[in-house]
Amino acid sequence: MTIISRAALAASTAMLCALAACTAPNPPPAPPLPSAAKASLSTADAAFIQQVDEMDMKQVAIAGLAATHSNSDTLKAFAATVVADHTTSRAAVAKIASTSNLTVAGKIDTADQAHIDSFAHLYGSSFDRLFLREVVSGNGAAFDTAASSEAQSASSADVKTLAADTVKMEQSHVGRARDLMGDHTIRGHHHSFGRHS
Repeated sequence: MTIISRAALAASTAMLCALAACTAPNPPPAPPLPSAAKASLSTADAAFIQQVDEMDMKQVAIAGLAATHSNSDTLKAFAATVVADHTTSRAAVAKIASTSNLTVAGKIDTADQAHIDSFAHLYGSSFDRLFLREVVSGNGAAFDTAASSEAQSASSADVKTLAADTVKMEQSHVGRARDLMGDHTIRGHHHSFGRHS
C-alpha cells in the first residue's frame, strides 16, 4: 500500500467514525420544553380567593384567642376546630394563588385587626358569647352568596372545590355554634371583662 493509499484509508476511517458518532444509541437529551403558563383566574374567582383568605386570617385570629380567653373546654375545643379548618382553607387558597399567579394580602387589614382587637379584652362567658355570634354571623350574607355562586359557576375547578368546601365548613361551624349558644355549660359561665384569673 502506498503512503497516499494509507492516508486516504486513514481519512476514510476517520470520516466513518465521525458519521458513526452521529448515529450513536445515546444522543444528547433534547432541551426542556418551556413551562406552561400559569392559569389565570376570572375577576370573580380572584375576588373570591381574596375574600376567603381575609376571612380565614380573621377567623384564625379570633378563634385562637379562645385558648386563653374562654373558661369552657367545650368552646376551646370548638375554637381549635375553627382554627384548624381555616388554616386548611388558607393552604388551599395559597395553592390556588400560586398556580394562578395571584398575590393574596397575606396579612390582616386594619379594619379586620380592629375587629379582632374588640375580642381581646373579653374573657369567660363574655368572650364565648361574642365568639359564637361571630361564627354565626361574622362573614355576612354577601360572602355566603359569593361562596354559593362560586361553588356553582367558578371558571376554575380548584376555585369551585374551594368554594364548595368553604360553604360546607361554614355550615358546620354555624350549626355547632348555634348548638353551643343553647348549651348551659357555655351560658353558665360568669361575665368577665378584663383579665380573668
